[in-house]
Amino acid sequence: MTAVTIRIARSSDAVEIARLTTQLGYEVTEPEAADRLSRILLRSDQQFFVADLDGRSVGWVHVVLAEYVDAEAFVVIGGLVVDRSHRRLGIGRALMGRAEVWAKERGCSMVRLSSSATRNAAHKFYESLGYTNVKTQYAFVKPLDRAAAARVQTFVPRVDPAS
Repeated sequence: MTAVTIRIARSSDAVEIARLTTQLGYEVTEPEAADRLSRILLRSDQQFFVADLDGRSVGWVHVVLAEYVDAEAFVVIGGLVVDRSHRRLGIGRALMGRAEVWAKERGCSMVRLSSSATRNAAHKFYESLGYTNVKTQYAFVKPLDRAAAARVQTFVPRVDPAS
């Protein structure tokens, strides 16, 4: 195995990003991934990094700069996934390391993330990186039209507790 390379995503990564997102438990088509990625890549307050291994995308992390009135500016991990067949090889650690560098480059001293309650392996992974579970909370969503109401379930991942 050659070394993993962490780079900024390209529009041409949409196929692999959609495939990996499905492993995360969310159904995303290639056109949806391409459309969303094209908007994300234009923003200065977000970045999308891909992990390449032997010429193939095997993981991604999405980082978002956030600022709330009750907290200093921080970076939120919008999502992280490593291909099932490439886990426990340091790829997730490399992606999170790059996310943390991106946060520091923007003057942030905190990175925050949330993880579904049943993702036990992910919780252990984040703790191994020095992240602390600071609270348990509920997640709410309100659809604002009928079309959105039909998509509410897309916010709920099909989670394998081992992931």
